[in-house]
Amino acid sequence: MRRPAKQPYLSKSWMIVALISLAFLGMECGLRFEYEGNSHAHSWLDLVLFLGAYLFIFCLKPIQTAIHRKLCQRTLRSDRQKASP
Repeated sequence: MRRPAKQPYLSKSWMIVALISLAFLGMECGLRFEYEGNSHAHSWLDLVLFLGAYLFIFCLKPIQTAIHRKLCQRTLRSDRQKASP
């Protein structure tokens, strides 16, 4: 079965967004474990990390859309360059 021509890079763009999400999740966990040994005030740090993750969830779809658009534009540009000469 072939990919639809309308969205050929949809899974690739979601994979890139998933990797970005994992990087941010790793940074948040690392920050939490770093501060866990230094202080006993966990509530404000947990709240900040939770709110940051909550806001990041709303950014996932626009990030995926932008990556998908760039991948499609790059493909169109390379197709035009191949057809020109």
